[in-house]
Amino acid sequence: MQMTYRLNQEQRVKLFITPELKQSLHILQLAGTDLAPYLQEQAIENPFIEIEWLSESFYSGSGVKNMEKSNFNAVEAYGTKTATRGTLENWMMNQFRMTSYSLEQFKAFSYLAGNLNEAGYLTVSLEEAAQELNLTSDVMETALRTLQSFDPPGVGGRTLQECLTIQIERDPFAIKGALEMVSGYLQDLSKGRTDKISKELNIEPLQVSKILTYIRTLNPRPGLAFVTDEEQNIIVDAHVYMNSNQFVIELNHQDHVKISVNKEYLHMVDGLNDIAVSRFYDEKIKEAHWLLRSLNQRNQTLLKVITAIVEEQADFINGTAQGIRPMTLRNIAQKLDLHESTVSRAVKNKYIRTPRGIFELKFFFSIAIQTNGGEDISAQNIKCMIKEMIHGENKRKPLSDQEITNMLIEKGICLSRRTVAKYREEEHILCSSLRKTNG
Repeated sequence: MQMTYRLNQEQRVKLFITPELKQSLHILQLAGTDLAPYLQEQAIENPFIEIEWLSESFYSGSGVKNMEKSNFNAVEAYGTKTATRGTLENWMMNQFRMTSYSLEQFKAFSYLAGNLNEAGYLTVSLEEAAQELNLTSDVMETALRTLQSFDPPGVGGRTLQECLTIQIERDPFAIKGALEMVSGYLQDLSKGRTDKISKELNIEPLQVSKILTYIRTLNPRPGLAFVTDEEQNIIVDAHVYMNSNQFVIELNHQDHVKISVNKEYLHMVDGLNDIAVSRFYDEKIKEAHWLLRSLNQRNQTLLKVITAIVEEQADFINGTAQGIRPMTLRNIAQKLDLHESTVSRAVKNKYIRTPRGIFELKFFFSIAIQTNGGEDISAQNIKCMIKEMIHGENKRKPLSDQEITNMLIEKGICLSRRTVAKYREEEHILCSSLRKTNG
């Protein structure tokens, strides 16, 4: 066999993310409470980045009109929200700091702890977290197991079933059969199929009733124990208000920070003769300018996205409509000629103050469901209707998923019982048999 060498020319298209672009995307998705600490870290590492803390500072603009002089109230830039971001997350981190850990483990655990919702459920997948942090799946799995081993029991669950399972496994006094029932028969419990459970688990119907009574003592929302009635400050990313029947949108520079390039240091660099030092400083100067551009781009993108959302949900925000309109990330992306991922980053963990109160931007996104009358209603509104129905039910005879389905059909909203059950579970509401009380 004769070996030969040939030179072939190929043309390939590859996508590379530069460090500058990666930083720009990171800044875009930072929440208001995280941006200022991030900027401070950058200033510590780069002598050319200068931070000025102001009492009032904002970036103003509107999709309808611009204002040369604003009446933005710096005090109102801080919203009030009964949330667990500070309390539950800090509680989990305090427990973690009492263990021995590596920097990699700390990074993974803190990310998961920061993605717990107020009910204590994990709102991010391990695959997404691993990709975001550039860590292995094994590290994320270990971090999740550690998180779920801490108090309160059940925290870190990704589903209702996992939340209850964690509590049972950690309870030394758990009744026999409870784990098997929650693991494999939660749906049967919700439908009252006790005979099927009794037969397949080979236990007496009376024992099934005892296990059901025990399961009702478990906490489906362990994180709520850390929600207090005290109002805690959060930084809103924008203030939306009416002026002459027009919406005005003003972005708030988080923590009232002004970033600039230190001009005194720039003059000092001009006289340097050392090539290596001069090259190092040139790189730092480029990084400082890129940070300023990234912040400016963040403001512009965030303003565009919020303006588009306000225009789409104007009736809800001004109070003329009770519910939000169906709207997806794709709708906003197409309207602004942006990529869906850009819109997703822009709305992540962002809040706005409106005439109707403070809302997280992702609240305004919901798929459309058509009613019998041909009108579209958002899934978010249907979830609110289901919650209201359950809130007003007779707790001694709670509404089943089928009964809720029938009530929605009477309102012209045709959904399957399975979809109603899905929406109920997404709101972390127990099934009717587990909501039943004897009081």
